[in-house]
Amino acid sequence: MRIKVLWIDDEYQKQLDVIGDAEQDGIDLNAYESHEEGIAALMDDIYSFHAVILDAKVKENKSDTVTGLSGLRASRDKLNELNSKGFYLPYFIFTGQPDYMSNDMFKESYGEYFIKGTDNQRLFDSIKESVLNKEEFIVQSENKQVFKMCDKYFEPSVRKHLTQILLSLKKPSQDFDDELYFTQVRIILEFAFRLANKYGLLHDACAAGGKLNLSECSLFLAGEPTKHLKVSCEKKHFPKIIAESVKNMVFITGAASHTVDPDIKNNLDLLDYRKRINTPYLLYSLTFQLMDILIWFDSYLSENDNYQENKSYWVDESGGEMMQGVVTRIAENGYGTFLPNNEVRTLSIVPKMVQEHGLFEGQKIKVKTKKDGDKTFITEIEI
Repeated sequence: MRIKVLWIDDEYQKQLDVIGDAEQDGIDLNAYESHEEGIAALMDDIYSFHAVILDAKVKENKSDTVTGLSGLRASRDKLNELNSKGFYLPYFIFTGQPDYMSNDMFKESYGEYFIKGTDNQRLFDSIKESVLNKEEFIVQSENKQVFKMCDKYFEPSVRKHLTQILLSLKKPSQDFDDELYFTQVRIILEFAFRLANKYGLLHDACAAGGKLNLSECSLFLAGEPTKHLKVSCEKKHFPKIIAESVKNMVFITGAASHTVDPDIKNNLDLLDYRKRINTPYLLYSLTFQLMDILIWFDSYLSENDNYQENKSYWVDESGGEMMQGVVTRIAENGYGTFLPNNEVRTLSIVPKMVQEHGLFEGQKIKVKTKKDGDKTFITEIEI
């Protein structure tokens, strides 16, 4: 796993060789010209950065035209504040200012510094030495496959939530907030479902209005009829092991987060469970299952990334809205073939409907469908 470092230096573009040398050493430098821009980037994605490099003379704000110690001081103070709260983020001062190199007061105020052009390799070595012992880096390195998936598909908050849970595994405690941690697991699962919808694996009805009914989502992806949405999928995307893991996770995290989901609300009594077994192991088991689910999603999406093909397996059991398409063929036996717009799977039109509507090849029509067992039938045609 590579080391990601924030670099705040208003003249970093004149030092692209430093970025190249660091890359060769396994360090990716993400550079910004001012304290304001650099710290904003850090706070937006704090769990993905492993260290920070600060220039001695740098702009404090993006709009500043002059540099000075105020930018360095502001960054140092912010990093000290973060570290005082238990978030260890090592930082290093990297300067080319000759007036600071022999200034004892500067060293007393800001600590050891590294000289540009002279101490580059020593800086890289010091970063690696500090980061490799950093707990966040360790858990992310130990589980790099799942974090790679998270970075590929999800926003930074997912990395943050998963890192927090895995860090708690390092120091198991009976005293933890069920609602907080179980809700984080549930939130990450929601991100996975939204990803499934983006790729056409999950019906839009399951994410209507931006809200997800997780139990309905799990049923749909498992190829089972939904209980309230009247939609289903002809293809079982989830293998049985994944389907059972997801179902279990939805119910347990729903009980812990006090969900209003009608399928979960009264299903489990976590408080009663906690009275008898007050351990963190239930959370940890769900976390490991979640990591398997995320890795499965990554593999499955790489093989099933065609949105229109995935959507072609959707079934609206209530008939739903009219589906637009074209009659592609009228066979000698009287059967017609209907191809929905932007899809690859066709539906048959019975001879009676062909005759009633006088259908012909190339004709654009609208249809409603109904699922019966494993088959989907056209129930209504509109010219």
